[in-house]
Amino acid sequence: MGDFPAGTSITAELRRTPAVWLVRIVGDVDIDCIEPLRTALSEATRTRTAVLLDCSGTTFADSSFLNAALQAIRFVPVHLAGVSGMLASLLKVTGTEEAFHVHPDVATGLRECARWEENGP
Repeated sequence: MGDFPAGTSITAELRRTPAVWLVRIVGDVDIDCIEPLRTALSEATRTRTAVLLDCSGTTFADSSFLNAALQAIRFVPVHLAGVSGMLASLLKVTGTEEAFHVHPDVATGLRECARWEENGP
């Protein structure tokens, strides 16, 4: 699965690594363009493997992002990497930051996911 068609304001790229599905989100995520993220998360959670959301390219996120990520937690551990700005504020204000495993960057997230895969939580 690769980029979604032009006309959406986000790109959600899905890539399988040895320990995790990496979902890279680029752009503004809101209710009008959430479908690429939902599709990527749906595909990733089918394998029951952890998901790492690379949020470093996310310029805006509203409650639709939060809802999609929280829905994924019902099936697999969800890790967030590169969270900053508005998304960090959204997680803090809603009290949901504790629901996710938050990492400063993708490299750290990938290492932690591999550790979890090997040793468990």
